[in-house]
Formats: sequence, C-alpha cells, structure tokens
Amino acid sequence: MSLLQRRLAWRPGGYLRASGGLFGWLMLRAIAQAAMVVVLARLLGAEGYGLFVAVLAVAGFFAPLAGLGLGGLLLRDGAREPGKLPQRLGMALALCWPAALVFSLVAVPAIAWALPSSIPVAALAVFACSEIVATSFVELAARVEQSQHRVRTFGGLQAGLAITRLLALLGYAALLPPDPAGWIWVYAASSLVYTAAVVWWLLARHRPVWPARREWAMAREGFPFTVGALSFRLQAEFNKPLLAQASYGHAGNFSVAQRVVDLASLPLQAMQEALWPRFYAGSHPRRRMWLIAGSLVALALLGGGLLILLAPWLPRLLGAGFETTADLLVWLALLPMLQVVRNLLNAYVVAKRRQSFLTMVYTCGGVAGVLLNLGLVTALGLQGAVWAAYLVEAVIIVMLVAGISMLKRTADA
Repeated sequence: MSLLQRRLAWRPGGYLRASGGLFGWLMLRAIAQAAMVVVLARLLGAEGYGLFVAVLAVAGFFAPLAGLGLGGLLLRDGAREPGKLPQRLGMALALCWPAALVFSLVAVPAIAWALPSSIPVAALAVFACSEIVATSFVELAARVEQSQHRVRTFGGLQAGLAITRLLALLGYAALLPPDPAGWIWVYAASSLVYTAAVVWWLLARHRPVWPARREWAMAREGFPFTVGALSFRLQAEFNKPLLAQASYGHAGNFSVAQRVVDLASLPLQAMQEALWPRFYAGSHPRRRMWLIAGSLVALALLGGGLLILLAPWLPRLLGAGFETTADLLVWLALLPMLQVVRNLLNAYVVAKRRQSFLTMVYTCGGVAGVLLNLGLVTALGLQGAVWAAYLVEAVIIVMLVAGISMLKRTADA
C-alpha cells in the first residue's frame, strides 16, 4: 500500500471526536474569558484593568507551587493504571490543601510588595487564596477526568470556572460602581464558591482512598510538573509586574494581546489535551504521531496568520487606551507554533519518565524567563516583553531537543 493510500485509509475518529468535544468546552470558556476581558476593559479602563491583571499575575506565580505538580502526575499515572487512581487521588488531595494554604499566605506580602496600590490587604489576601485554591483543585479534578479519556468533562470543569466568574462580573457591574478593589472581592468569592462545588463533585464521583499519613514522596515525584508549570507562568506573566512599574496600561495591553493569542490557539489546545492520555497510554503508532504533530504545527502557523489579519479590529472593540494591543498581537502571532513544538517534545520526555531532565530544563527555562524579562522589559518595554516570550520558548525547545537526542544515543548504545 502506498503512502498516500495509507494516509487516506486513516480514520482518526476517536481522537478527533474527543478533541472536537473538548474544543466546544474550551471555546465556551474562551468566550466567557473574552467577554470578561472586554467588559473589564470598558469598565475599568486600561489602567484599572492593568492593575487587576498584574495582581492576578503575581498571585498566579504561587499556584503551580501549591498544586505540587499533582495534576500532571495523576494524568500520566491515571491513564496508565486506572485501578490505582482512587489511592493516588486520595494522597494528592491530602497533600494539596496544606500546600495551597501555605502558598496563599506567602502570596499576600509578595503582591503588596510588588504592586503598591490602594487595594486593602484583606482583599489581596482573599484574592490570593481564591486564585491559588481554585487553580490547584480545579486543575486536579480536570486532570483526573482527562486521565480516563473523559476530555469533555475535563473541558467542562475548566469552562465552568470562567463562566462563573463572568456571571459574577455581570452581576457586579449591574449593581455596584466598578473599581479594581471591588472586582477583586467579587472575583475571589465566585472562584471559591465554584471550587467548593467542584471538590464536592470530585469526592462523590471518584471516592478517593484517604491515606493513613501523608507521603511527600508523591510531591517530589510531581516536582518536574511543578517546575514546568511555574516556568510557563514566569514566561507568560512575569512581564506584567515589570510592565506595571512603567504603566498599568502597558500591563493591560500586553495581557489582552496574550488572551487573544490564547483564544486563537483553542483548536490546538483541544487537540493536544485529547492527545496526551492516548500518547501516554501508547495507543498510537509512531508514524501516526508524526502526522498528528505535523498537523498541529501547520494549524499553529495558520492561526498566526489569522491573528495578523484580525489585529486592527481590537482597539475598536476594547475602547480608548488599548491602541497598542493591535501591534502586540501581530508581534505575538507566531508564538503558538513554538508552544506546540515545545509541548510535543515535553510529552515525549514525560512518556519516557525522565523527570529529572524535565526539572533541569524547566528550571533553566524559568530562570531564563526571569532574566530575559528583567533585561529586555526594562530596556525596551513592550517590545522587550515580546522578545523575551520568543527567546524563552527557543531556549526550552533547544534544551529539549538536545536532551532527547542524548537519550536516544544512550538507548542505542
């Protein structure tokens, strides 16, 4: 059978149905997030919105630390050994809540120090706790579902958080005069209510087996996932407090451009998230994996072209103060392609259980993100933030490629 005939005979029905269903939920989440961005931008203006996203960015640095990498660990191990999932989930929950409490307490003085503002410390404390707890536990619940190939539920759990926050925002805007401090209280309350509902649902659905004592070895095993998530946060969000030092408007413009890039990347994200459990379970031949990987990269390039075409329309939608967003969107248009390549290389290393190598790669990536943003954002402002985003992705990709080549040579020896 010729290569063309084999390609025509391939019917990736299960994979495409799963990614298509997930895409629907992710699109719903993205619509909610996009609506929230537009409403907040119009209500608070560029400065007020920039203040909110800067506070959110600093709190977000602590969320991966609180999650201990347990979501990624449950995704990998739950896909491989479903029978052990209740025990692993019970241990993960036992470890996650004290970590979330500790890092919530640490986040408050960090926000107050990095971003001087008139927002009360009590509001910052509740906000930091809500963001860290919501991110940690919703991610944990979603990854458990993903590990069992229930990717629609995975998407629904994540979409629910964004929809809850949007509904809270609309109610707040209708009843009270908008300001960043008031929205921080509403954001925190809606996040905590939704998280409580998700945790209750998770316990009822999966009936985790609670451990007799906590074994922190599981947290050490999840450390590479923690480092990877923290590295990504630093890469994507460390620029916000730096840009805010010059102007909260700069932070707001850059954040909007990033959110639009995320929206355009939704089909890619859906296909990748549906692929990971199949990849870890070894259910696809290598040749098919190469075909899927090439398709993802091609879609990323296509999406970048669409972003460039749509960029001029953004300032008309968001209002005064967001004129720079169009230029930023054009500059960031190729970033999703690099992210797809990095994610595919990362999944290969995870499947080979090379956690120590991943820890090294993402530690270097996180350090590079901090240093590059410190140097480039300070010197070049918004353009420096764009350059830093591309350069950090390039550093991580080069390290992953070099490491995979070394692993293959070792295996062949």
